[in-house]
Amino acid sequence: MDKTYAFLDLETTGLDPGSDDIIEIGVVTANAQTIIDRYRTFVKPARKLPRKIVKLTGITDNMLKRAPQIEDVKAKLLTFIGELPVVGHNISFDLGFLNNKLGVALKNQPLDTMDFVQVVFPKAASYRLEYIKGVLGINEGNSHRALDDAETACRIFFNCLKVLQNLNEEVLLNIYKMFKDREGGFASVLTSYVFERIASFPAGKTTAPYAFLQDGPQEDDVLFNGSEDAETLKKIEIADLAEILLPTGPLAKKFPQYKYRPEQAEMLTTVVQGFQESKHMIVEAGTGTGKSLAYLLPAIMWATINKTKVTVATHTINLQEQLWNKDLPGIRETLGLNFKAALVKGRTNYLCLRRWEAKLKVHEGIEDKEMVFILKVLVWLTSTNTGDKSELNILPNQYMYWNELSSEQESCLGPSCPWFHKHCFVLKARKQAETADLLIANHSLLLADVKIQNRLLPAFDYLIIDEAHHLENTATEQLGWTVSLNNLRSTLFYLIRGFGAGLGPGLFNQTKQTVRNNSALFSPADLEKLDMTINDAFEKVKTIYESIKETEDYLRQWPASLYQEGDNENYRVTRVKNSHRSEEAWGVFVSIKENFLVRTGSLVNSLKKVLAFLETEDSEEKKVFVSHRKDIEFHANYLQEVISDINLFIHGSADYVYWVETDSGIKADVKIRSAPVSVSGLLFENLFRTKKSTLLTSATISVDGSFEHFCQRVGLDCFPDDKVIKRMLSSPFSYERQSLLCIVRDIPDPAKVDDADYTEYVIPLIRDIARVFCGKTLVLFTSHRMLRDVYQKLQPELESDGITLLGHKIDGGRSRLTEEFRRSESAVLLGASSFWEGIDLPGDILRCVVIVRLPFAPPTTPIVEARIEELLKNKKDAFYGYSVPEAVIKLKQGFGRLIRAEDDDGVVVVLDRRIVDRRYGRKFLNSLPIKTHFRGDTPTVLQKMTDWVQGERPQFSTLNLLENSKDIEEYLKKVNKTKGS
Repeated sequence: MDKTYAFLDLETTGLDPGSDDIIEIGVVTANAQTIIDRYRTFVKPARKLPRKIVKLTGITDNMLKRAPQIEDVKAKLLTFIGELPVVGHNISFDLGFLNNKLGVALKNQPLDTMDFVQVVFPKAASYRLEYIKGVLGINEGNSHRALDDAETACRIFFNCLKVLQNLNEEVLLNIYKMFKDREGGFASVLTSYVFERIASFPAGKTTAPYAFLQDGPQEDDVLFNGSEDAETLKKIEIADLAEILLPTGPLAKKFPQYKYRPEQAEMLTTVVQGFQESKHMIVEAGTGTGKSLAYLLPAIMWATINKTKVTVATHTINLQEQLWNKDLPGIRETLGLNFKAALVKGRTNYLCLRRWEAKLKVHEGIEDKEMVFILKVLVWLTSTNTGDKSELNILPNQYMYWNELSSEQESCLGPSCPWFHKHCFVLKARKQAETADLLIANHSLLLADVKIQNRLLPAFDYLIIDEAHHLENTATEQLGWTVSLNNLRSTLFYLIRGFGAGLGPGLFNQTKQTVRNNSALFSPADLEKLDMTINDAFEKVKTIYESIKETEDYLRQWPASLYQEGDNENYRVTRVKNSHRSEEAWGVFVSIKENFLVRTGSLVNSLKKVLAFLETEDSEEKKVFVSHRKDIEFHANYLQEVISDINLFIHGSADYVYWVETDSGIKADVKIRSAPVSVSGLLFENLFRTKKSTLLTSATISVDGSFEHFCQRVGLDCFPDDKVIKRMLSSPFSYERQSLLCIVRDIPDPAKVDDADYTEYVIPLIRDIARVFCGKTLVLFTSHRMLRDVYQKLQPELESDGITLLGHKIDGGRSRLTEEFRRSESAVLLGASSFWEGIDLPGDILRCVVIVRLPFAPPTTPIVEARIEELLKNKKDAFYGYSVPEAVIKLKQGFGRLIRAEDDDGVVVVLDRRIVDRRYGRKFLNSLPIKTHFRGDTPTVLQKMTDWVQGERPQFSTLNLLENSKDIEEYLKKVNKTKGS
């Protein structure tokens, strides 16, 4: 292990080698024992440094004034590196950039430390250089400086090799088997190193290589079926339970920061009442109420004393993890309650040990990227007892590999699987769920369980749905279907791929190989027929590829003459209406469809013939084919389902909406989609009516003080009024003191000007607001196109002021941008749809939220358009009955980004004047937790915000609802009523 390597890192002005420049180069030559030499140089760029790069690296324009050009350092750099293997973190980026700027292609062997850290630290929350530094305890060096990062990569490289020393002998032997016949790169380093380690192991018995093997075998399997026992229910003493929340209760004694909130106690009381009276509940509880504790305490008590199950379903992973990792352990520790909880997930979240074992035996034809993932899983299995992918950091481009290893209902062998009664991860998770008092799930799994008639979750009679404002959309997604042409191609490719395809042999080749290995089980005639049948199936797959290409070409061209929705030129959404089905152009697609269905149906028949040859019922020996049978059966059923879905798409149904999504970007795909126009009846019949009691809660489900819209959308209006308890609990935060709502009135109504003109009006306003707050501003958009236009024109001005501009899908995704915004002292974040909720930026991180436009959903979005048509058909006001309420809820979510704690304060600015000019604007204002606002022209609003920042906060009395004498009269009645109570 005395081999010498060159560790390389670059600092650049951006990510594009064509338009960006190198500004610093750092190289370290080293072996396992020592650093041999170092090389560092600045490089002069062609233009001024972007503000973000200065803040990220600490390199300034002044530091680069006398730096050499890239041509001037070329000879010395190439001589320093020589022919050594070049190592770096995400080395393909550095080498690609360097090759572009030097005008030569380095022939050196590249090694990526990203591959090493993935294998050695499969559970790491991040594989970024600075994070892995922390994992390994490397404190030296500054991040984002070339030489320091090159040295860090060097330390990581050799540290990772040391960590491998602690792996079990059998694990290392598996690594050696996989790599011994591979050449170059990652393989060459691991092969020589692992061989040395194996040779040094003492002879004799070793410990179990994988954590799950240390567990005992599974108990007798129990499947999810039946219903809960209908015993006499025991009541909870509300007063005793509520004492837990009191200022003198156990929570206050355990946690000094705990604060008593009357709204939380009221919600707890409501949940107990609902469970005891078998009623359904809708509770809107404002931010800071402490909803989770208010429903978890009654849920746990109710489940344990009545030996029943309560399921809690959340929409976001963040809340699910908060309940599991923080709230439930806190309750158990503080109160000493003895209860069992289980985190329930869909099967595809778990590794299938049968599929994994089969994959481990395939060493040929697997590309390096997949091999890294296989090693990653191999090392992960030494520590996981659950097989849950949430423990494994799977990169976006690795999900295709995970999908071939995950558990699926259709490919599960059940009791026939050799792992079923021993260590099956899915069965273990099911048993935990069956014996649990409390289940923590998500909306998608809950609705998927409804879709397949309650076969995913154990029976339960009590349900809590948190983040309930997402329920309708999740139900729409889960109760519909999607045919992705890319997924269809991948499925077909899995059938036919050869041994050199980079992903291992496909199902047909696997089956042929197993048949050859067990040829004695067949007559010569049957062997010949089976071989012919499989070969025939090969040819049929190729003809289906042709039909898919014809289908894709048509579905990309057909929408050109129709209205397309989407503000991304690479992405289009086109609804298919009944009127389209009578047009001549649709007849062309019907012909293409018929061709596709005939070919696909023929392949399904061939798959069934193969299944018949591999029949296992009459032959014990033929059980060697049980795995292949299950996989072939799965693919036959999948193709049959595609045939059924496309037939539905062609003919249509009045209760469903159909559309086509075409993506021409990086993830180019064509999807055929369908969803129910209304889910209210489906939810009522298949979910709510099956439960004794359900709580639906959120901070944003009421509109203008009413739950009517929400009840209609999810089907709760089908119950009698006395069957549903409704509570609206205000936030404990003082919004009138902590926040200021400003409305700008001197820019045009966005509905009366085109987007380009409106953008020009809002750009200087956003700039001036950002200057008032020195960054610390979140700007919420309803259009990615407008966001990009604002970003391009605003960036130079803000950067000259020392303010960093971060753009959604420009500088990164939601998680990355949120984290960068947290770290920055002065940044403006431009966010689209996903930023309107679910991000938490407390304290001084965020001081201002700007709402560019009221968040009305585009009326031409297929599902929105279909719902509007349904309301109009039933002679209902679609705008006030659907569009406005949906936008109100979205605005409430956006407003809620500002105040996240009792000591937060800040300003929300609405640039859309319709909120005060239009009659429906009052519904928006009256739905917000703040009841006053300030309105004025741009200079006046900017001055008001400046005063606010400087601490001048005189009271003003523009009440959201006070427009005339009638409003004042109604307001005074409410005030007097409140005083009286």
